[in-house]
Amino acid sequence: MELHWLGERNLTVAFHEPFYTTIHLSLGDHRVYVCDTFLGPDSMIDIARIIKENGHQDKPIVVFNSHADWDHVWGNCYFEGAMILGHRECKARMIAEWVEEIKKNYESQRGAVILTPPTTVFDTNYLFEDDGIEFFHTPGHTIDSSSCYDHRERILFVGDNIESNAPYVNSLDFDTYISTLEDYLIRDWTHIVPGHDPVQTDDTLIRSNLDYLKLLREWKVDM
Repeated sequence: MELHWLGERNLTVAFHEPFYTTIHLSLGDHRVYVCDTFLGPDSMIDIARIIKENGHQDKPIVVFNSHADWDHVWGNCYFEGAMILGHRECKARMIAEWVEEIKKNYESQRGAVILTPPTTVFDTNYLFEDDGIEFFHTPGHTIDSSSCYDHRERILFVGDNIESNAPYVNSLDFDTYISTLEDYLIRDWTHIVPGHDPVQTDDTLIRSNLDYLKLLREWKVDM
C-alpha cells in the first residue's frame, strides 16, 4: 500500500494486490470523502486509520462509488450509516449484478462483503458547496461512470474512465465516451486520479485513450 498526498487535503492510497487500485480521499472541512472502496471491509481498515491519523475521524463520511464494478464497491459495507453516493445507474447495476459478481469473484473478497448500494443517487451532478467537492456523471467505461472534482485543489478523480494501455470498453457508444474524455481535457485540474493507474499530472494518458477510442469507433483497432 502506498500513500501519496496531492495537496493539503487530497491523498491517494494505492493497493498493489491483487491488481493496482487507487482509493482517493478528500479531507473536507465538513466531511471526509472516500472515492471507491476496493475489495471489502478489511481493505477499508487502513483507510479508516489514515482518516483518524489526520484528525478527521469525527467528521461524517461520504462514500462515492465511481461505478458499480465489484472491485470498486465491495468495501462499502465497512462504512455503516455513512452516505453512499453514486449515479442512479450505479445503484441499479450494483443490485442487479451483485449475486453473479460475488459468485465469479468470491475469492477476491477482503472480509465479509455485504451488498451496500448507494443511499443517495444523482442523475447529472451532486455538489457539496461548503466543501467545494462535486460529483458528476461521466459515462464512458460504463454507463454509470462518474467522477469527483475538488474545486479548491483542482484534483479530478475519474475511476476507470482512463487506463493504460487502453481503456476498457463496455459499450459501443464511443461518441459518449469520447465526449467525456474531451471534457476532462478542458477542465482545470492539477492532478488526475485514475482507478488503476498512478496519479497523472499531464494529459498524455487521456489523449492516448482518446486516440484509441477514435480508432475503435472507425473499427481500425485490432481487438
